[in-house]
Amino acid sequence: MIVRKKGYYYVFIKQHDHGLLSGELAAQMTQPIRPLAKTLYAISHHDWGWESLDQSPLWNEETNEPYSFEDYPMLPKLEAYTDGIAKVVAHDPYAGFLCSKHYASFFTNIDDPVARKFREQEYSRQNKLRPLFTEEEEENITANFRLLRFCDDLSLALCFNEPGEEPNHPWFKDGILYQGERYQWVWEGRYHLRLIPNLFKQSFTVEIPYQVFDGYRRLVGRDVYRFTVMV
Repeated sequence: MIVRKKGYYYVFIKQHDHGLLSGELAAQMTQPIRPLAKTLYAISHHDWGWESLDQSPLWNEETNEPYSFEDYPMLPKLEAYTDGIAKVVAHDPYAGFLCSKHYASFFTNIDDPVARKFREQEYSRQNKLRPLFTEEEEENITANFRLLRFCDDLSLALCFNEPGEEPNHPWFKDGILYQGERYQWVWEGRYHLRLIPNLFKQSFTVEIPYQVFDGYRRLVGRDVYRFTVMV
């Protein structure tokens, strides 16, 4: 879950919904993406493994607050990552490779033995998948991996903030770096925003489903954020 505290309540956005938003953002970009369908599938489904974990929130009994993806217990999180990558690989090896590369990058400088085992497992998976790729796929691995990470950040920056409010999450206050340039979401009212500098070919509307829980762990509401990305 992506969890945002709002007064006495908690706003929950499911990871896979955030992933689907990442794919929508990528699909609207002006830059050429090759191979298109496989890369968009990877970006849209990179958080597929969270689907089972996000069926119901997990609460930290010590703090009486919900776990988010940032502090979720390591073992079940890595098991979910592994399952999600495997499902994407089963659909398409190239898309699965990009997701594997994305998740392995989280643990490059972490010495936790469980995380290290996961990282080595994914390196092994990548080595087995790579000989299957076409020349076009191989040539675009680096560019598509960077695009996945960028669209992941673009989507997270939206999910971490209340619509209409300037970005305040520490990860994104200074913008999002991509290909040597920093990009920033700028709101124009509650329902319209722009990416500065612009990377999109046309204006488009996106939706983000969310749930609201109170401090007693009760579901008190659900709705959908709807807003238009302007060019």
